[in-house]
Amino acid sequence: MENIRVIQFGKTKFFLNESLPSDQELSFYEGFFDRDAIEQSEGVSSRGGRGQTLLFKKDGRDLVLRHYKRGGLFGKLVSDSFFCFEPHSHRAYDEFSLLNRMLELKLPVPKPVIAREISNGIGIVQDIVIERLNGYTDLSYVIAQRHLSSEEFISIGKTIKLFFDNNILHTDLNIRNILIDADKKVCVIDFDKCFLEPLTESNKEEMISRLLRSFRKEMQRNSDKKVNFNESDFELLKQEALKN
Repeated sequence: MENIRVIQFGKTKFFLNESLPSDQELSFYEGFFDRDAIEQSEGVSSRGGRGQTLLFKKDGRDLVLRHYKRGGLFGKLVSDSFFCFEPHSHRAYDEFSLLNRMLELKLPVPKPVIAREISNGIGIVQDIVIERLNGYTDLSYVIAQRHLSSEEFISIGKTIKLFFDNNILHTDLNIRNILIDADKKVCVIDFDKCFLEPLTESNKEEMISRLLRSFRKEMQRNSDKKVNFNESDFELLKQEALKN
């Protein structure tokens, strides 16, 4: 398991990075996942989505807690248990490991802190905690306020190319998973069900097309509001991302 440390208490397994001690009581590790306590803490906020992401502070660090939940019709029947025999059933560990690998490759992604698997027979319930990227705003918020500049589209395209060059397949590249700061620095988040594997030109084209569809969807969703996006600007991003 690379350099990831593993701590197990009964049916619960924790994956740690180097910033956490590995000789603590169970309550220490569980404290990162105690949603009731976190929701009552000062300064906590939440975001929607299947996992109901929580933004909180712990031990002086800004953190993000995400619970893994299923989507689609089957998700209405089995909300958050992943069967051991399913492909890619260890979602928390896979994302934790991929984030560590991307950081080794100097890619702009958040740092994982701790992940958890709870075995319940043939199923696994999972969570992950990562460091929050302060000072960054996702693209959906930006285009609700203003147009992205040409320089920002180019910066986004160059950043995506870094992931392409390192064979990172992001299966849900959309405007909420791309963050930008005031200095036009770009980060990418949410690597659930994403992989490090040889990329074809078709893979790259599909990721770019998915991103464009998310811009279009945002305009359709907010047709009664101003969404600052012109499709012609997107070509700057595409050209940089797919540049040979």
